[in-house]
Amino acid sequence: MRLSLRHPVLQQQTRRSQRGIGLVELMVGITVGLIVAAGAAVVATRQIVEHRRLMLEVQMQQDLRVAADLIQQDLRRAGYRGLPANGVWEPERDGGAVAPKPAQASPYAAITQSTGGGDLFYRYAKNAAGTTRMNTTNSLASNEQFGIKVANKTLYLQLGLVSSLPNWQPITDPDAIEIVGFTPTIVTQQLPLDDLCICPAGTTCTMPTMTVKRVTITINAVSKSDPNVRRTLQLTERIRADDISGTCP
Repeated sequence: MRLSLRHPVLQQQTRRSQRGIGLVELMVGITVGLIVAAGAAVVATRQIVEHRRLMLEVQMQQDLRVAADLIQQDLRRAGYRGLPANGVWEPERDGGAVAPKPAQASPYAAITQSTGGGDLFYRYAKNAAGTTRMNTTNSLASNEQFGIKVANKTLYLQLGLVSSLPNWQPITDPDAIEIVGFTPTIVTQQLPLDDLCICPAGTTCTMPTMTVKRVTITINAVSKSDPNVRRTLQLTERIRADDISGTCP
């Protein structure tokens, strides 16, 4: 006996086999999809935030490194006098028969800080104003004073004078980073120059000394876009050791 497709039993079985997704299954599927999408969104957002922070850190590091290089290049000139022979000490000769030639005092040796220990000031010889000739007079000119300071959370370098006024130039970008700390520390050491003089036997002599200075600068910065991104940079530079004081006995 063959049953026709129009038979009630076959029609009922066909309808059961063709039944679609129920409301419960649909809601469960949507919920699972939303959970997966939310997890993916959280991971993507976190990666974007970490990438942005990493880029800010790299930018800060580069900006501070460039500023530190400019500061070090300028500090290496501190104490330079246009005529180096003025700083040469000629020792005694012929058993003391010839007196030693003392070095001329250097007007460029001073390195100071402002009240409170913030700004840093130093000197070095450069071309005389309006000329291409180095100042060799061993006399400090008005355009031979330089310095480093922080103003409005920006690091500045003084490059001489312009129209008789200090020429302060920014070396950090205030739109990218803010300088929240600038601490220069000057360390001074006195080195005896005993080998340059002859002390008579049986006497106690006070020998000339050379002043050696070293400057350590600590810079603290924060990102302008994200205050949680902070960096600290420290640099050390030795100042020219040509500040000699005292005379042979």
